[in-house]
Amino acid sequence: MHSTLTLPAAVERAAMANRHGWGPQPGPADLAALATAQAGLHAARLLTPYVTAHTRLPAFRADDLRHALSPDGTLIKVRCVRRTLHLWPHEHAADAHTATRRLRLGATLATARRHGLSRSDLERTSIQCQDALAGGPLAYRDLQDRMLKGQFLPGVEAVRLGIKWAWESGNITCRNTSPSLHREQREFALVEHAHPATRLTHSDITAATARLIHHYLHAYAPASTADLLWWTGLSQAEITPALATLRPAITPVRVEGLSGELLTLTEDIDHIRAASPLPADHVRLLAFEDPSLKGYFATRDRYRDAAHHSQVFNPIGEARAAITLAGRIVGTWNWNKKTRTVHHKLLTRLSRPVMREVRHRLDQAEAFLRTEPG
Repeated sequence: MHSTLTLPAAVERAAMANRHGWGPQPGPADLAALATAQAGLHAARLLTPYVTAHTRLPAFRADDLRHALSPDGTLIKVRCVRRTLHLWPHEHAADAHTATRRLRLGATLATARRHGLSRSDLERTSIQCQDALAGGPLAYRDLQDRMLKGQFLPGVEAVRLGIKWAWESGNITCRNTSPSLHREQREFALVEHAHPATRLTHSDITAATARLIHHYLHAYAPASTADLLWWTGLSQAEITPALATLRPAITPVRVEGLSGELLTLTEDIDHIRAASPLPADHVRLLAFEDPSLKGYFATRDRYRDAAHHSQVFNPIGEARAAITLAGRIVGTWNWNKKTRTVHHKLLTRLSRPVMREVRHRLDQAEAFLRTEPG
């Protein structure tokens, strides 16, 4: 019997940072590659995907992301894992959408029932939404108004839930058409119009779930089953058959400082082991709800001290924008919309050379966020 491979914690941190584009090694070359490397770019907050890209792609401009999400672009916004918004390359979006579709439709139906609406009500209103978009994309308010004129069910809430059902079903898509990264102007369109080559729903849910797990492990392994369950939001019953199909391609490993055996794709082990620890003065900023932080739950000790948990995560469990040193969180930072300045808070004392690098990174973030009007 072979003993389980144990990876040094510093090597695992470096491999993850390099894979995600914020290590010292060359990372993803463009937004589609970055979204693939992170198993989707977290986009629940407006600034998150912009800052995520800014901290990883040296020549990134906000217009690059807007173009990537346009009909001619490489990314599509979908609500998927943990019912949160992510930006995925078109070729992978259907896996994330299909594997997690049940979660979103179930939550939408539960809300509808509290308003006295049935599934058939949602489906009929969803069809009305699609009919309203048949002539082209519409802003959210315009779509609501058009539906209300011919709505068979009274009230704005029925219309809103019908739009949501159409989106969660994979029939329509939503894009932010605001010219500034600080504002949102939601525009809805039929998927077949906005992204003609993309279909968001696969017929084989287990196969889609297995591919989603593969995307996750390629992005975040070594990781625990508990991490995987948390990240996807799926149940053990949904994960088990999909994970079983991947077992021949998975090798368990251990990471110093983390408990239990962790899942790793066998094809990635040599690459992970070859990583050199991050330099002791390696400083990087991560976005609010950064994908590199959102990939883990049970094994968060890999990047934060447990004593700092309440300072790294806000009261509702969202990961604050972080300052990292050699892959570990040593502080947090935030963008003040009123003063248009960046502020920070350290969790530990830093040397003067490291502090100079921290200030440099903070100045870069502030300059980037000031490039567009608030």
